[in-house]
Amino acid sequence: MWRRFGVLFFCLLLVSACSKTHAIPSGYHSYNMEKVSSAVEQLDFQPELPEYIPVPMISVVTDIYQSEGSELMDLSFYTPGNDLLTIQFSQEEIDTLWIDPKELSILDNIDGVYEDNRFSKKLTWEKDGVTYLMTYRASVAPEEGNEQSVTRQQLVEVARSFHS
Repeated sequence: MWRRFGVLFFCLLLVSACSKTHAIPSGYHSYNMEKVSSAVEQLDFQPELPEYIPVPMISVVTDIYQSEGSELMDLSFYTPGNDLLTIQFSQEEIDTLWIDPKELSILDNIDGVYEDNRFSKKLTWEKDGVTYLMTYRASVAPEEGNEQSVTRQQLVEVARSFHS
C-alpha cells in the first residue's frame, strides 16, 4: 500500500511540475480560457490570447463574423458593474475611429497605438500577421462615480501577456 501511495505521490509531483500555470499579477483577473480557446479554434487563423484581463469577469461573449471579406473575432468580457472589455482579432487592419491617438511601445519589437477619450480606452497592435484591438468601456463615466477604471498601463500589461 505504501508503495502505491509513493508512486501516486510521485506522479502528482510530476504532473504539477510539468503543468504550465502562470500566476496572475495582483490587480488582474482570470477569465474562462477554455471557452475562449474553443471559440478561437473555429477561426481560419490562430490569434494569441491574454494570460489575464484587467477587470473581474462575470461573462464572456464570443462573436466570429466577416467584414469586407475578412474574418474577425470579438471577445467581450462583462464585469459585475456592466463595464465592457472587448478584444478584437483580425488578419487585416481593424478600422476604428481614433481621437488623439498616442504611439507607445508594448514590447521591444512591438509598438502600439493608445487612445483615452471620454468614452473608451483603446490599444491596438500587430503581431505575426494578426491585428489586436483592445477596448475598455466603463458603464458609467469616471466623473459620474465609476469605481472601476482601467489604466493605460494595465492595457499594456495585458497586451504583453498574450501567448499562443
